[in-house]
Amino acid sequence: MAGRRKENDREELKLRVVETASKSFMTLGIKAVHMDDIASSLSISKRTLYELFGDKEELLLEVFRFYRRCMNEYMQEIASSANNVLEVILTFYERKFNELCTVNPLFFRDLRRYSKVLEYIHDDRRRGDADALAYFQKGVEQGIFRSDINFQIINQAMAMQMDLLIYSDITDHYPLAEIYSEITILHMRGITTEKGYRMVDDFLKNIREKHIGY
Repeated sequence: MAGRRKENDREELKLRVVETASKSFMTLGIKAVHMDDIASSLSISKRTLYELFGDKEELLLEVFRFYRRCMNEYMQEIASSANNVLEVILTFYERKFNELCTVNPLFFRDLRRYSKVLEYIHDDRRRGDADALAYFQKGVEQGIFRSDINFQIINQAMAMQMDLLIYSDITDHYPLAEIYSEITILHMRGITTEKGYRMVDDFLKNIREKHIGY
């Protein structure tokens, strides 16, 4: 019984570390945040932190895994109540847009230093390809997406947005949320039917009203 409680405490602490690190990395950039900073903010020893995560890259990798789990749960939740696939995609887009409004561009640039994390990102992208293509096909059946589009190409092009944020210097000149928005909406407008196009424009108008100045 005591052993199980100890293990639960350990898992709870790991979650607190991941949540704290995630906020710090995204606010300040990865390079600017040291393991000492994370340990101090949680009032734990550096030794305890390293017993949970061997190094900074291992912690960063767990941040991405945690984010993926949360996003999967979120997608399942909105898909269960949405009227069509475009509604799901646009709701996801709004969440991503809001997240990027608060992320430091250095977060993506600093990812270049972490090969294991980059490998995870690319593997995660490949794992999601089938689900993405299924969404597009369902959208065609619902009369929202055009039937004359090669969605394998579109899916790869949209997935490459992450590469743009990591490897390009475009974030030196434009806000992250604006880059993401312009690319996503360009793709959405290009693949939607007239019915879907109206939905995209109505949604975009609503987003811009919420974010005055965007």
